[in-house]
Amino acid sequence: MQVTIVEKNLSLNDFQKDYINGKIENLGTLGERVDDESTQVRVDVEVNSNKTSNKNITVEVTMFVPHAVVRAEVYATTVEEGMDLAVDKLKKQLERYKSKRNRRDMGGKWIPASTLEEISSTQDVGVETSPIVKRKTFKASLMHEEEAIEQLELLGHGFYAFVNSDNNNFNVVYRREDGTFGLLNLTA
Repeated sequence: MQVTIVEKNLSLNDFQKDYINGKIENLGTLGERVDDESTQVRVDVEVNSNKTSNKNITVEVTMFVPHAVVRAEVYATTVEEGMDLAVDKLKKQLERYKSKRNRRDMGGKWIPASTLEEISSTQDVGVETSPIVKRKTFKASLMHEEEAIEQLELLGHGFYAFVNSDNNNFNVVYRREDGTFGLLNLTA
């Protein structure tokens, strides 16, 4: 694995850098595809200016594993605590990454699980199942961003899709982990 540590608004000491590298190396033991030479890991450690909480360290770990990107972002009081929390999140995501039965190739066709992982002989390789269990169709409402945030809060959801009346683009407003809001502007 190729590990890159990016420091923002702080300077990490050698102990902290070794701690981060050790935690990332331990993630490599979860699978051979994770510990591949093509796997790149970027660790961003930042002191944020969020004064409402004592968790002023942001640790963001992004792993570029073969055919996927695995990412975790956490807020903590120390770099070590942040790495521990991020590694816990990444372990769950990497287990899910390893357990996928089917993947798509670059052309969008399904690759059978037998070419990616060993599977038991009792499983039917030809059956493809979709991870989507429910589909909904709705008419997106024309509204301003502030109205969309209000709808999001009224519904108690984590995101809300709408057509922005300012630019007529399809937008998604979402609640971030720190309680603030983000906006996705989708264009074709």
